[in-house]
Amino acid sequence: MKRRLLFFFIALALCLTGCGRGQITSEVTPTPFPTPVRPTFTVQRGDIIVEAKLSGRVVPLALETVYFQLPGQVREVYANVNDEVTEGELLGELAEAQELRAQVDETRRTIRRAQIDLEIAQLTLEQFKTQGRSANEIKIQELQVELAQMNLDEVLQSLGIDPESPVLDELDAQVAQARAFAPADGTIIAAVNVGRNVTPDTPAFVLGDPDQLEVVADLEASKGDTEVREMFEGMPVTVTLDANADAKLTGTIRQLPSPYGTGASDDRTIHVVLDSSPSASTYQAGDNVTVTVLLASKEDVLWLPPDAIRSAGGRTFVIISSDSGPQRIDVEIGLQTRDRVEIVSGLEENQVVVGP
Repeated sequence: MKRRLLFFFIALALCLTGCGRGQITSEVTPTPFPTPVRPTFTVQRGDIIVEAKLSGRVVPLALETVYFQLPGQVREVYANVNDEVTEGELLGELAEAQELRAQVDETRRTIRRAQIDLEIAQLTLEQFKTQGRSANEIKIQELQVELAQMNLDEVLQSLGIDPESPVLDELDAQVAQARAFAPADGTIIAAVNVGRNVTPDTPAFVLGDPDQLEVVADLEASKGDTEVREMFEGMPVTVTLDANADAKLTGTIRQLPSPYGTGASDDRTIHVVLDSSPSASTYQAGDNVTVTVLLASKEDVLWLPPDAIRSAGGRTFVIISSDSGPQRIDVEIGLQTRDRVEIVSGLEENQVVVGP
């Protein structure tokens, strides 16, 4: 009887354990992965405007540009921006000027020795004539004068100096080629820095008229010539004062760097003449401004953001959804800005494009 009861309790325990395990090991429904959502873009109609915004400053109108006549390195600058200078004033000189001066000093001494020999021979001849020397003595001394003159001419020719020209003027001209002088009275509005290497085509100093003002704006070096090649001299611009964004002025481009205008090839600025006169209520010298140049514009065109456009294998296209799945559509694009790309053909207004 005890054995039967023992077997009964063991069987009951096994049954309860099996039921518990059945509940614990019931299957769990897996969590589905989220389907990635691609951005979509709608073809819109509107205007596209391409502008160049350049930082500038109001300065006296540029009247004269000064160049060194020799290539070299700037050693001294005697006039800085906003300095008033007078005609003929020394503005700067090259390091080569010091070497040229030393060479000129040696040249002067060499020439002077030959000149002294000639003067001594000439004075001796005059003395002989005064003293009534014999004809042979006078003839010999005349030949001495001729020899001294020939020696002087040979010295000048060996130095590359024309014997018929003023000797001192030529020597001074050699040194002057390594120095820059003010061609007129004015105010320095641009000046080269000490240590810069220059050529005869490099603007060293720019003189301006303090009674006439213009805007000089810097071209962005990072954009190369992409913006300036779309500009032209006489092109209208808008100028905004940095200190007063509501004050908008109009003007025209007076000068662009070569080859796009009449300025120097290594100049990275544009010069703008404003339509209105300077005053306390408009603008004055020293004001910082922003110059806006309208490079291109189109009205009422189809456009998409750049992120919607794809390129591969020399093709420009977009992806649209269709009943049969994603479909590639080739498009022709036109004017482009940072946030808009003109769609010339391939799509219609309000069409939806799938992003990458």
